[in-house]
Amino acid sequence: MKPGYEDALSGLMTDYVSLCMEYAEGHAQEVFAYVYRTGTMRMFNAFFRSDGKILAASQLPSSCSDEEFLEVGRNDITRLEDICREYEANTPNEIRMYYNAGTGEFHSDISYEDYSIKDKVTPMEVFMGWLKEEKAK
Repeated sequence: MKPGYEDALSGLMTDYVSLCMEYAEGHAQEVFAYVYRTGTMRMFNAFFRSDGKILAASQLPSSCSDEEFLEVGRNDITRLEDICREYEANTPNEIRMYYNAGTGEFHSDISYEDYSIKDKVTPMEVFMGWLKEEKAK
């Protein structure tokens, strides 16, 4: 992996958080963004904590269409692949991002394992499981 990869990846994750915050239009205190990719699959989605409740993107009052929001996020997966190619790094299969707008706290979990083959689950099932897990907290 070439120098600069971590900065480039961090910049992309910042763009994902910015996309989510723009979509939320000030209604979210926390962002949970999810990216999944393999050679044949691409998925982006997010959910939010707003006024103490976990809400799917479609439940937030936003002037942006859900479809446009999800499409922009999916299209940025190409940027992820380009960054990994440019810096000669392995491309992650999954990225989970968390951002707290009040404190600025950010963390991410990155996985290179394709669980859709090994565990026979879909990315949407994993995403919905994460959402339910956060709701239960």
